[in-house]
Amino acid sequence: MPRRLLLIVLALALSIGGVVLVTLFLPKGGGRPAPAAAAPKPAPEVLVARNGLPVGAFVQPNDLAWQSWGDGPLPPTYITSKTGGPADFSGAVVRVPLAPGDPIIASHVVKPGDRGFMAAVLQPGDRAITINVNPATGVAGFLQPGDHVDLMLTQTVQEGGQSRHVSETILHGVRIVGLDQTFNAAGPPAAGDGRKAPALSPPRTATLEVTPKQAEIIAVANDMGVLTLLLNSLAGQNSEQADARVTRTWGSEATRLEPSGGPAAQGDHSATGPSIWTVEVVRGGSVTQTPVPFSGRGGAEGAP
Repeated sequence: MPRRLLLIVLALALSIGGVVLVTLFLPKGGGRPAPAAAAPKPAPEVLVARNGLPVGAFVQPNDLAWQSWGDGPLPPTYITSKTGGPADFSGAVVRVPLAPGDPIIASHVVKPGDRGFMAAVLQPGDRAITINVNPATGVAGFLQPGDHVDLMLTQTVQEGGQSRHVSETILHGVRIVGLDQTFNAAGPPAAGDGRKAPALSPPRTATLEVTPKQAEIIAVANDMGVLTLLLNSLAGQNSEQADARVTRTWGSEATRLEPSGGPAAQGDHSATGPSIWTVEVVRGGSVTQTPVPFSGRGGAEGAP
């Protein structure tokens, strides 16, 4: 075999051998590593109720949470991080009952400033009534929508040609649903959320949630004297409402002066025999007194 032909055959054999080695030992795809598998797309999150919310409840920031909602397209009414957040619903009022985990939908709540907001705040059968307040009668601006208050009436009545001052707690455990035009019950923003905390200023009006009969009482009392709001303890609201007795304090009790009529009208406790006690009957702004003999022990212990 000619030398030139031998060299051609040898070169051809080496080329075939190289191709075989490359095919056997190198990874497929021309020596490039196989591409990594695509990471699974995270499930979308929607805004849901963290706690159960009844109708008429004020939404607090900690009442809402983000929750994964599985695969597939979301209904357009659901709230995602691109369309809103808990801060957007702070102070809103629930229109339909929400169980824990229910998605928040704009039609399920009414935000402050929306039409029908006040009507959504009220419980079925209740009414809203507004009274004027000042720093002294409105707890110096420490009231917030959602708080419960008692209403105290202070007035001057005529008795025997003399004026007497009297105060009386006329209603207990009334819920505040608005102060001026402020309905937000969420309180001041938390530190670091970018919102500016509102300045604490006394309100000029307070809107109360009452029954129709209570609305009539407030309307009459507002014309009789001065109405003062008494803030209830948050921890003791149930016990305070259960012990909602009608109390009355006369000016003589506040100043420790003798009531009109002198000691004789109250009974001579040092004398023997029956004591004479006076029964006071209050009708509107007038007071009448009727002497009643009492033959029991004299003094405070023997009072009827």
